[in-house]
Amino acid sequence: MKFKISLAKNPSHSAPVTCVGWSSTEEVYSVGDDNQILSWSVSNNQSTKITQLNKDLYPIDMEFLPRIGGTLGKHGDLILITSADGKFHIMNRSGRIERSIDAHKGAILVGQWGNDGAGLLTAGEDGCIKIWSRSGMLRSIVVSSDNSVYGASWAPDGQSIAYTQGKFIVVKQLAPNTKPLRWKAHEGLVLCLAWSPASELIVSGGEDCRYRVWDGQGRQLFSSGLHDNHITSIAWAPSGDLFAVGSYNTLRLCDYTGVGKWSRSLEKPNTGCIYKMAWSGDGTQLAGACANGHVFFAHVVERHVHYMNFTATVTERKIITVRNVTDDTVEQLELPERVIQLAMRYLHLVVTTPTQCYIYNTNNWNTPAIFDLKDGSVILVLLAEKHMLLVEKSTVGIYNYQGRLIASPRWPNMRLDSLRSPQITLSSDTLVVRDSADSKVLHVIDLSSARSTAESSSTVQHSMQIIHLALDQWGPANSRNLAILDKAKDLYIIPVRNANKTFNKLGRKTESFQWNTEGNLIAAVQDAQLVVWYCPTAAFDSTLLRICSMHYGAPELGRNPRISDFVGNSVSIRRADGSLINVPISPFPSILHKYIQDSKWTDALNLCRSTNEQTLWACLAVLAIQSSADVIDIAEEAFANINHYDKVFYIQHIKTLPTKPQQKAGMALLGGASQEAESILLHNGMVFQAIYNHIQLHNWTRALDLAAKHKTHVDTVLYLRKQYLDNLGKPENDNKFSTMNDNVQIDVDKVQQKIEIELQKYTHG
Repeated sequence: MKFKISLAKNPSHSAPVTCVGWSSTEEVYSVGDDNQILSWSVSNNQSTKITQLNKDLYPIDMEFLPRIGGTLGKHGDLILITSADGKFHIMNRSGRIERSIDAHKGAILVGQWGNDGAGLLTAGEDGCIKIWSRSGMLRSIVVSSDNSVYGASWAPDGQSIAYTQGKFIVVKQLAPNTKPLRWKAHEGLVLCLAWSPASELIVSGGEDCRYRVWDGQGRQLFSSGLHDNHITSIAWAPSGDLFAVGSYNTLRLCDYTGVGKWSRSLEKPNTGCIYKMAWSGDGTQLAGACANGHVFFAHVVERHVHYMNFTATVTERKIITVRNVTDDTVEQLELPERVIQLAMRYLHLVVTTPTQCYIYNTNNWNTPAIFDLKDGSVILVLLAEKHMLLVEKSTVGIYNYQGRLIASPRWPNMRLDSLRSPQITLSSDTLVVRDSADSKVLHVIDLSSARSTAESSSTVQHSMQIIHLALDQWGPANSRNLAILDKAKDLYIIPVRNANKTFNKLGRKTESFQWNTEGNLIAAVQDAQLVVWYCPTAAFDSTLLRICSMHYGAPELGRNPRISDFVGNSVSIRRADGSLINVPISPFPSILHKYIQDSKWTDALNLCRSTNEQTLWACLAVLAIQSSADVIDIAEEAFANINHYDKVFYIQHIKTLPTKPQQKAGMALLGGASQEAESILLHNGMVFQAIYNHIQLHNWTRALDLAAKHKTHVDTVLYLRKQYLDNLGKPENDNKFSTMNDNVQIDVDKVQQKIEIELQKYTHG
């Protein structure tokens, strides 16, 4: 991956260009010390003059109002421009100044709209940072110091700001009476910083000729080598996976997947000092303001996507080269417009341009399916086995691989401009997306339903901020599982189609994870080692989960490795230095999963008998007890082979139960699905059995709720609860039980007789 830079032969500005901004993905505005505002067409590098500003207005910073939900809104295209005389100006796209505000003493060095476009901040030479409404009304003076503020940025959540203070960086909460976080960032003045809403990392550049990467708590993740000159500009790509670093005649493209630890490309354009840079909304282009009057445009080329034996590379703006590594054949795909997004999975390559989407089948590169985009400028492409998802400026569309629109899902607080790939996941029947307002809430949308997405959606609430989510891709819809990684680096698995969405913890200290493309296996980097869970649904039992996993902690992984891909029987890991290493895994778990998906239980059993691996037997045992098929004997043999005799004895007890519903409920309990066991029993009229199961599991509150709901055995629950507490020598401390005890009269003999009758009924039929 690298930049391909284009510069006009002669500069269009007669003085240094101080700032640039994107009005659309095809048009850039530039402003310079010659007081001109120019509009640039990115496709041909031609400029046209928009307006001539007042000769006393020397612009320093410029930003277009964010398009919330992809639309302009009632305010239209507003441009924020700050100037050297302490004023900021709000201008429309035709160059007419709507209002000017006298804001600071001395130059305003930073002007930035809030992430939601509702307000803006300005920072100046006078050491002040002020927050204003969109109409220019002063809301608050957040910072007042003796140091000029050369760089400032909103936090991803908009609740704090980061700014420079001499050699230091300060993160200040906007809430009153909160102590700011301050740390020494560079050996010289910090000249620029940027905080990515997507990756939530801060990049800073300084007079010490280095750039550094930090997390939001001020921990240094990386420090670059020494450059020839000061770092004057920094800009994050919208997706948060790339950032650009500008200096004198120097432009660097850096990759977040290596946590900035290596530079993707180093270019030496004839630009003079690069004052400001801005990425296009689709993250494929960069514009820069240059001291010699030029405006440069840099296109990200040599982007790669890999799948199975194919590698697709954007070799030119409009050309993709596909190489088949098995026979070394090469296909060159020429498109009429520049490539914006590309993704390859499930035997398809999907490419988007500013106006169209092309779907290539890996068996035939000559006749792609082509359809027109609604808005153009696709932000995100996700592929599943049966269909794909395209996120555009203001719409979300799910299409099949023939290019036909299947659905246009919507969800609460839908905001597409801030949506990033870790926050949304797609399978063949389900879409899950993180709420844009509350990062603890997930919206689950059933795509297989004929009802509207609003009617067929549900929510999942977690106790902590969710940073990454991914659905498994295989198996029936009713067994669909979601893996989530939260801010504490804990990895959980949740059955999203169940009414009771239980959170089962897979692991902790997890840095990255991915589902396998061919089966429901998860690979994760956990505490600097690779862990592969061959059967993640075993998470309800930590002992079984440990047997069903592989741990690989070889030193060649290095520090800070990340999962790059998990295809077939190989885990691809990106090391911190940018190199890729592939770790092979056993092929047998994938084969086992395929047999069971096809209901070939005898083949699955024979595979375990022939390999006689403990891991495989454990996977078979878990999959058997979680299946709706009648495979109780297979489960018994599998548990016997891993020496889990307690479960073998329980299965033998289940076999003695007189009815099929009781046996199914018993297997569900063994598989950690107590809610499913309850549903089976209630559906078959076995209310006492459902209540009694919860009592045996010490789910006292649920047992009481069930008894009260069905108006039966309330006295039984209260009696057994009292016995339990008396044996422990403890008083009742649950208000619900205390209230019930006051209102319900318990006849001990009658209750004991009832319990005996019920137990005999369910034991002997």
